[in-house]
Amino acid sequence: MDISGLTEEYVQRSAVNSSALANARKISAKDECSGRKITTDRTLIYGDCQGSGKEPYHTSVDLSGETVISRCSCPSRQIPCKHALALMLDYAAGKFFEQGEVPEDVARKREKLEKRAEHAKQEATGKESELAGANSQKAAQKKKAASDQAAKKKVARQLEGLELVLDFTREMLRAGLGTINSATIARYKDLEKQLGDYYLNGPQLLLQRFILAAQADRGTSGERELVECLIRLDQTAKKGKLWLEKQLESGDFGPKNDILYEEMGGIWRLDQLDALGLYQDDARLVQLSFGVLWDEAAQAEIDTGYWIDLDSGEISKTENIRPVKAKKYVRADESAFELYKIKRLYHYPGGINKRIRWEDAVSEPRGKDVPAKVLSLARNEVGAALKEAKNELKNTLSDEAVAMLISFDRISFSEEADAVLWKGEEAMTLKSHPDGTGALEILHFLPKRYLTGGALFCEIRYASEDRVVYLVPVTLVTQSEILRLI
Repeated sequence: MDISGLTEEYVQRSAVNSSALANARKISAKDECSGRKITTDRTLIYGDCQGSGKEPYHTSVDLSGETVISRCSCPSRQIPCKHALALMLDYAAGKFFEQGEVPEDVARKREKLEKRAEHAKQEATGKESELAGANSQKAAQKKKAASDQAAKKKVARQLEGLELVLDFTREMLRAGLGTINSATIARYKDLEKQLGDYYLNGPQLLLQRFILAAQADRGTSGERELVECLIRLDQTAKKGKLWLEKQLESGDFGPKNDILYEEMGGIWRLDQLDALGLYQDDARLVQLSFGVLWDEAAQAEIDTGYWIDLDSGEISKTENIRPVKAKKYVRADESAFELYKIKRLYHYPGGINKRIRWEDAVSEPRGKDVPAKVLSLARNEVGAALKEAKNELKNTLSDEAVAMLISFDRISFSEEADAVLWKGEEAMTLKSHPDGTGALEILHFLPKRYLTGGALFCEIRYASEDRVVYLVPVTLVTQSEILRLI
């Protein structure tokens, strides 16, 4: 069912009895459903509904399938319960629902339902006659036509939103940063909210980053951040517009092996990655680093782990996004120090450090030979590695850093207390992270054995103010150890 059908009349029809409906009206009238959210594809609403207990109940209404599915952590056996009915009444009444991501527990339940439906479909297909098979094919074609029509409408809506973004970037580039004041920031915030209605979560987040930079105290570095935000937003909108226009021309609206799919509001499912061949079987991974970062624009904590494939040497990353208003629904990741064996490893479209994900993994203690194996996978040609990283960083849609494992002969220190990585005659400057954190100072206190004949897992970054590339040290690898510095 389309969410537009979530009317008060529908809620009345859905109620198990008049008592449940009356209780739901009381909850809605008292505004006891907090943290109300709606996903960008408008197929799920969820929030916290206060009940008789100390903690609120977690309630959601899922419209992604052929039938509406309500879920709630309350003990009621009524489906939908009064809390789900109240949440639907809030939506029908036009109350504000903030844009949010699909909670992990709902995503898992969706996947199980899809697998169950697919299994049932396969069993039914095996029993059908030739005529029934033909009818099924016609039904599938009809369903696809309806799906394509809905996708076409969505793309058209997204293109409308991108025009608003391009109007904004053109105005900013013409008027200049000096025109930013409290009144213009208020307009930017209105536009940022509107973009949620255009299914443009990527540009919406970029605009939010621009607004935060505009509100901050600005020196030279602050203005540079504003310009970088503006350029990225402008390029995302321009590339996204061309990408969506090609879809309208071709009529092919399915997921693509392209980072723009997610930038333009797409949400990846594992079966989609599987269908595109974006997976690897029998992977062996070792985590090189782990950290938790706060994303002010997204209002979320992001658990980020970098992993190296022991067979290919490829370095990928896991990202577990935990919105502050939904942290209780999403389990936090932790540092991993064992060897992970993964039957099927999925990876998302991307550049050098692709984002990865898996359903099941078996972990076991790391053997003594693993550090030496990791060390053997380090890049020996520093110049070639840096050239590859520079090409990646030139892409306005890429991450702001590239992670690599680079072999070194020694790490030395200058009188200015800067660290320098040497490989033969090649030298690279080591610096702390731009936010002031990092492990540069730790290097000064390490025994010499860590600073000769090893490998450095690092972030490669570009300092636009100095126009130089530098390395941020993260982890040291020797023949016998993997030493995390942060």
